[in-house]
Amino acid sequence: MKCPTCASDRISKNGHHSHKQCFICKDCRRQFLEFYDPVGYPPEVKQLCVKMYLNGLGFRAIERVTGINHNSVIGWVKQTAQQLPEDPPAEVLPEVTQVDELQTFVGSKKTKDGSGPL
Repeated sequence: MKCPTCASDRISKNGHHSHKQCFICKDCRRQFLEFYDPVGYPPEVKQLCVKMYLNGLGFRAIERVTGINHNSVIGWVKQTAQQLPEDPPAEVLPEVTQVDELQTFVGSKKTKDGSGPL
């Protein structure tokens, strides 16, 4: 094993911390552990939360389902959005588009059938 700072081989044991063996470098006096636990959530969990957001779940709903703080999910969505490409140039936009059929009916309050004057 080598010191992570100076790469020296002069290492000795230096007690335990959280049931893990600690070491100290005799040259630079740096204290360190042999293995560190990974920090953060795995990429699969982040992808799942972003997919849930894209499918219409709110941040607090994702928090209730996964147990992950909604602020973390918001940060992951922002990171993913920054990786997306910009809008396509105007000449690439399609000329024909489809609009969902949505009709609204404005009727008169005076008549129940809505055929009265507006």
